Amino acid sequence: MYSYVSLKVDCPLCGKSLMDSKVQVDDIPSIKLNISENGERGTINLSSFYGSYNYECDIDIHEDLIYQFYCPHCFENLNTEEEKCDICSSQAVNLDIREGGEVRFCPRAGCKNHNVEFVDLSNVLNYLKQNIEKPEIIEVLDDDEKAIQKELITSGTFLRIYCPHCKKSLVEKNSVMFKIKNQNNEKGYLTLSPYLNVFAEKSTIFVPDGAVANDIMCPFCEKSLVDEEDLCGDCKSPAVNVNVAAVRKMIDFHFCSMKGCHWHSLSQEDLHHVLLEDSINW
Repeated sequence: MYSYVSLKVDCPLCGKSLMDSKVQVDDIPSIKLNISENGERGTINLSSFYGSYNYECDIDIHEDLIYQFYCPHCFENLNTEEEKCDICSSQAVNLDIREGGEVRFCPRAGCKNHNVEFVDLSNVLNYLKQNIEKPEIIEVLDDDEKAIQKELITSGTFLRIYCPHCKKSLVEKNSVMFKIKNQNNEKGYLTLSPYLNVFAEKSTIFVPDGAVANDIMCPFCEKSLVDEEDLCGDCKSPAVNVNVAAVRKMIDFHFCSMKGCHWHSLSQEDLHHVLLEDSINW
């Protein structure tokens, strides 16, 4: 539910801040760590959004290799012997959450196991309250929007997109990833731009312009994201439903399943709280 909350973390050994405002990932300050593997060393900046797997690194990251992570201040190794990844049993990396508690992630490239552990429930409530009430990405831009208390998501805004079923992030290295089935029932992958009103797309299978996909699915749980009852407002093709993280809550985001149709919209309930720029549908 709170996958979109930004975590501010410190080194568990020297206590210094690991936040890097100079390098932003997902449009917010990132978590800066030193990284090494088999003698190759570099710097990695991780997204501070819990649930996002985006990062920037000055060395190539190779799938399935286990990397060592170090504090950029005290240079101590942060891979712990006590805690292990629940999925692949690699030694986990622990970082201190500034408000009390820790975030733990797997150092194996490609393993997406991570979790947050707070010291007590009061810290959870205080931390979430402070972060949800403090907009970090989307701001109301003028007095009219402020008066009606709606958030305006502007064109070009990076959308943090999640599966509504398994809640996993669908954004991988600046692309939104889906599984797709075309009209011939051939299966492949579809990537879309995560930026609002930017319509770049690529597919590993052929889908002709104007064709409606037979199915569009989450690449993790493989559940269908097509809602047959919710139709495109322009061409009446079935709409695809995903979750997008706004400042205060997860919102339902719909886009058309027909290639070439640029229609997208929100649920009627979310339209009371959120505006999308440059749309005739709201």
